[in-house]
Amino acid sequence: MPHTPQTAVVRLLQGLTDARNIAPGDRVGIKPDLVVLGPRDGLAALRAFRVAGGDKVADPARVLLFVDDNLPAPDAAAAARRAQLHEAARQAGITRVLPLAGCEAAHLLEAGLIVPGECAVSGLPEIAALGGIGALGLRATPRDMAALLAGMPLAITVPDAIRVNINGKPQAGVGGFDLFFALRRELGRARMAGRVVEVSGELALHERTAFAMYASHGGLLGALWLLDRAAVQELNQRVTRKYATLEPEPGAAWAHNHAMDAAHVPMAALPPLGELASVPIGEAAGESASLVVIRGGLPAMRVAAEMIKARKLSPGVRCVVVPDSPEVYAAALAQDLFGYLLDAGVELHPPGTATPFGAGVINGVTAAREQWRVGVTAAVAAACAGALIHPERLDAQPQRDSKLSARRPASG
Repeated sequence: MPHTPQTAVVRLLQGLTDARNIAPGDRVGIKPDLVVLGPRDGLAALRAFRVAGGDKVADPARVLLFVDDNLPAPDAAAAARRAQLHEAARQAGITRVLPLAGCEAAHLLEAGLIVPGECAVSGLPEIAALGGIGALGLRATPRDMAALLAGMPLAITVPDAIRVNINGKPQAGVGGFDLFFALRRELGRARMAGRVVEVSGELALHERTAFAMYASHGGLLGALWLLDRAAVQELNQRVTRKYATLEPEPGAAWAHNHAMDAAHVPMAALPPLGELASVPIGEAAGESASLVVIRGGLPAMRVAAEMIKARKLSPGVRCVVVPDSPEVYAAALAQDLFGYLLDAGVELHPPGTATPFGAGVINGVTAAREQWRVGVTAAVAAACAGALIHPERLDAQPQRDSKLSARRPASG
């Protein structure tokens, strides 16, 4: 059979399967480089493994379990589940156990546990963020995870790919979150569903991972960034082991080709109540932000410290900051970023802390049903204004009521 030119994601999957010359639409079994279990989904996967007749995991070196021992158990039931998880892991022969709850995908990236060209499978909602460095993070069910633990391949359909070229430089404060939802508006969910976007453009690594993390919100299997020289240089500052970047082969066929001008992308806000259609931040201006949760890596911590130091928190706003990982926490502490935040009245929570419930604003891939999701700059601006607002208008008069206010449920 003659070779069919492959996109970058198909080339990545080709290296994980025994099938030859795979192409979009083929049904293949893949064996990922890493199987990642988290404190939220690990017990379900291990129980499914045991129910299926599993005894010991087939390849302990490829299995990584994150546990939340770094946090106090909120109640007796949580402590019992934690003990059950440890016992199930011990019985299954899992040896790589990390007491580092937080944004587990962030730790995989910060510690170089996954590199470009590799694939990790997990039940964690943030796993798609690995696409920001040219790796592939696939989300799977507990039953699929159990099969992987037993050494069975993961059955997937090789996806079509959409080629996306992001041109120009984003406006100040516009980041990966805003760019992803701009792309979703331009392409539409129907065109994105079940596919992978392969993306090129000049964007810092942390914004690429933020972009990729929201892949499931477009119905995508994943978002894979093609690394340029600047991204490789940035990545090499924390990755020590060898890796190979992937490029699409000449002549590879795309399901769609799309160009996006980053200079015209506005800040976005994703409404609560499960709605998937984002709106420009200006259309959401005035939405109350009595609770603001800011999650992220060191760049997010730096943005929060700089803006809050200059503007101060709005009276009555509860602002919660949660670093993504222990590495981020240590780096921000060394740079005294937390000092500015604590002096301003910000609540600093350790990595792994659950998102507080209540109406408000968050910059995270998951949120309570009454919370707006925005990028980090817009989240900090909301903490300073007490409402959703474009950062450029922080010094202006109080914002008008949002024309989306009717979307909020009545209190009571």
